[in-house]
Amino acid sequence: MSPRWRLIIFFGVILVLIAVVTAILLGRRTPLEAFGEFEGPLQDSQVAAFSAADWRDYSGGEEARLAIFLTQSDSAWLGLAHGLKSIGVPFTITDDASQAVRHEMVIAYPLISGRAVSGPDLDLLRAHVESGGVLFATQILGGGMQDLFGFESAVETRENYEVVFAPGNTETAFLDDPREQTVRLGNPDRPETWIGAQEFSGAGTVLASYQDGDAAFIVNHRPEGGAAYALGFDLGFFILKAQNDRDAGASRTYANAYEPSVDTWLRIIRDIYRRHEPLAATIHPAPAGKQLAAIVSFDVDYSRSILNMGAYRDLLAERGLTGTFFIQTKYYRDYFDQGFFNDTTLAAVESLTNEGMEVASHSVSHTDAYASLPLGDGRERYPEYQPRVVGEGETQGATVLGEMRVSKYLLEAITGQDVVSFRPGYLATPNTMPQALESSGYRFASSVTAGNVLTHLPYQMTYDRKYGGQTGIYQFPIAVEDEIPPPMEERVDSAIQLARTLGEYGGVFIILTHPDVLDGKLRFLEEIIPAIEPFAWFGTLEQYGAWWAARDAMEIDVVREAETLVVSIDAPAAVSGVTITLPESWTPSGALPEGTTYSDGKLLLGPMKGDNEIRFTSGEERS
Repeated sequence: MSPRWRLIIFFGVILVLIAVVTAILLGRRTPLEAFGEFEGPLQDSQVAAFSAADWRDYSGGEEARLAIFLTQSDSAWLGLAHGLKSIGVPFTITDDASQAVRHEMVIAYPLISGRAVSGPDLDLLRAHVESGGVLFATQILGGGMQDLFGFESAVETRENYEVVFAPGNTETAFLDDPREQTVRLGNPDRPETWIGAQEFSGAGTVLASYQDGDAAFIVNHRPEGGAAYALGFDLGFFILKAQNDRDAGASRTYANAYEPSVDTWLRIIRDIYRRHEPLAATIHPAPAGKQLAAIVSFDVDYSRSILNMGAYRDLLAERGLTGTFFIQTKYYRDYFDQGFFNDTTLAAVESLTNEGMEVASHSVSHTDAYASLPLGDGRERYPEYQPRVVGEGETQGATVLGEMRVSKYLLEAITGQDVVSFRPGYLATPNTMPQALESSGYRFASSVTAGNVLTHLPYQMTYDRKYGGQTGIYQFPIAVEDEIPPPMEERVDSAIQLARTLGEYGGVFIILTHPDVLDGKLRFLEEIIPAIEPFAWFGTLEQYGAWWAARDAMEIDVVREAETLVVSIDAPAAVSGVTITLPESWTPSGALPEGTTYSDGKLLLGPMKGDNEIRFTSGEERS
């Protein structure tokens, strides 16, 4: 071979090597031999168009339910409906005042005014209270009802961001934590985001005031036994604003602390309902008769985390517990890391499912720009889908749907199991996320901290994270995470206290940790799990989510038949371990269904599906 050809071949080889190295450095797809002929998902995702929620879907039920008298259908009533579902108060919605006042407790929503409520309907509401019923109203702007609620005048304002409950009041004495006694409505540093509110002057009994001392929540107890409660802001709008993380940073903490600014109001309504409705029956938020649901979750988004997963898996398995592993399917090198989702990863992922752990999606690229990505066309597929993080805040080729679809496909392909839970990198939540999750085949999300959404209760997500349409996706807020100082192992005691506090009303206790290191994070779990296990149910997000969805669909009613009280339970989806709280004086009048137990007002249901009835007799009833 001539020297000239040797030179040509030499430079040719050099060029090939340069091309290969360049391709790797630029993040071209690395070989995934074990993936064989993987290509998918083949089915497109069709994102549903917006459809407004219809209050009539919530219009059934018996008279022992709480009644929402809807004075304006074009309102944020969906927030009130979702909130009552979360706290477990059975309710019905009607725009007919004569139907509403057949119920012991009525919420007039979103406002009372001479324009929104007719004169005869105002008379019906007044007569309801004067005859011993309960009226809870938001935004009383007119109608001549001031005397019924016990105030002289109301002034509209946008100057309030906090509500402080009056000390020593027996009605709110159960709010014994400082973070319950003062709750947030808005961010003190951003007045332009504060919601409209009303201040009551000349009020008799003030239950709570704004931060400036003006009355925000009042009650007028009537000699006949009735009561009229007035709240100075739109509660449904506030709940949706918070749940959709549109409160402009109203929270006092991001995570790792108690933030019940939504839950406090729901608990107050539940307490009023229980005290005044003799046939009150409410559903507890936690399964299996436990005080709270605890979920240990892991964000696997780093090459070393793949190697460490086994230690965390074994920790749970040794205690007979399961957890949820949110796994990033990163099959290329980019700005953040090498492509760690590859041939060698498969055995590690399969070992999780072999031990009963849930494998869930943590997206493909784990981009910090996920909240601002385009939706995509729903045809994104592996291996053509090639997103790249090229720098902080800069990602190319990624879409909201692509991150969901391709990661779900790959995880399902290697595990053979349905992937139904999703958590985006950086907890970045685009507005389109709820409907995108639904179209991609997911059911559950854990993409927010309880601090950011002001609630520790799960809830149903709304379309576009707004106020008018709902989706079938459920959101489960994170209580504890591992990135805020101090290190996790130094805050075990505070985490245990948070779990105990949430156990007072059934809040969900989700732990988020990154298995990038061992030692301290393992010690945290080794200490907290046995500490809360006596009062906490443990499981995966999928397990709790399926239970929660079935609970959410459950309808309960109570009717009196002569001397018998009939508790009707309609369970469209099979469910077990639901606790229904009844008056403690009730006793079962016959044999309970198989697997069902009853003690001190707690009815713990065995397996249920379809229509069921359980009969009771009552002793001394609640006033």
